[in-house]
Amino acid sequence: MADQFDLVVIGGGPGGYASAFYAASCGMSVALVERDTIGGTCLNRGCIPAKAFLETAAANRHVAHASEFGINANSTGIDFAVSQARKARIVEGLVKGLTGLTKSKKVTYLLGTGSLEAGRVVSVQLADGTSKKIQANNVILASGSVPRTIKGFPIGGSIMTSDEVLMLNKIPKRIAVIGGGAIGCEFASTFADLGSEVSILEGAPKILPGLDPDVANVVVKSFTKKKINIKTGIVVTGQSSLPDGSTQITFATGDPQIVDVVVVSVGRRAFSDALGLVGTNVKVDDRGFVVVNEYCQTGESGVYAIGDLINTPQLAHVAYAEAILSIKHLVAKTQRQLCTTACHGQFIVIQKLHGLALQKEQAREAGHDVVVAKHQFRANSRAMILGEIDGLVKVIAKKKS
Repeated sequence: MADQFDLVVIGGGPGGYASAFYAASCGMSVALVERDTIGGTCLNRGCIPAKAFLETAAANRHVAHASEFGINANSTGIDFAVSQARKARIVEGLVKGLTGLTKSKKVTYLLGTGSLEAGRVVSVQLADGTSKKIQANNVILASGSVPRTIKGFPIGGSIMTSDEVLMLNKIPKRIAVIGGGAIGCEFASTFADLGSEVSILEGAPKILPGLDPDVANVVVKSFTKKKINIKTGIVVTGQSSLPDGSTQITFATGDPQIVDVVVVSVGRRAFSDALGLVGTNVKVDDRGFVVVNEYCQTGESGVYAIGDLINTPQLAHVAYAEAILSIKHLVAKTQRQLCTTACHGQFIVIQKLHGLALQKEQAREAGHDVVVAKHQFRANSRAMILGEIDGLVKVIAKKKS
């Protein structure tokens, strides 16, 4: 007879473990199924390790400019293996903390791949090679996302996604980032501060196409100071390995480029591949997103989907909010809808870049009469004291609010 739980969560990333812990706090019996390591992409291959390296880069930048503050600090270089070890300790500590929470909250943790069958039965292919079936009163699908790839750039060796580049144990001399979005720009900024020669290869007319133009221009100016080579409106057509281990990138027009590492950073796609769903009313759209309503409910009664698996902003705090929304809805059946239009997003390239709510054009398209105010960091005393004067605060408000 299959084990039975009030809730089974498939996926142990931010949305998944938040769902499990919140449901357990509500008195539900919970099983959490994760195929890799609890914490998901954010903790193991994304936000946390990337920000750890950003701090290494920031420390290197501070040392390089220490003389401006009257401090004599001559750097002899970066031992990136030490930086990797520090990142690993941070990640391992956080994983241990989450593992401890599964025990203290009495959440049954299953290491394996979960798939949903008819009747809210979850089949789990366990890591030890065995399998089991679990009967769930409710299911939350939270299997996350994986990096997108592009034709002609098979992942392996010097061709990497965000997963692999975060495992480097030495800093490449020359690195090309294909994709000028938020993730690509974070990597470009990090490796430029670490001493790499960095190029961004973006097919659109400008990098950070979804960002406020004034903010994007600040980033471009900062990258120019860092000697990051930004190539926009460019089409990559392929690559080939050279005898010395480097990689030659070819383009639709223009000369090829030789680098040591290529990072393919062209976004992420929902990882719905292994969810099964045969015999259920859960629908997946043509982009791989699970279709849900305003309460994260799928077409199958008692089955919800959250996080990167659905078509909402791919941010950890959005997944947290969707987790709480789903649990409150399945417990009480009533709950305020989640507004992701006013969702806060952040990435780090010079200082932290934050975005909240609508941009000017979006606000006007929505029928709002708006006023815009811009204030440069270079006029702010705190920014001058820190020596970080690149940036601005931009406020968009209703004229009569």
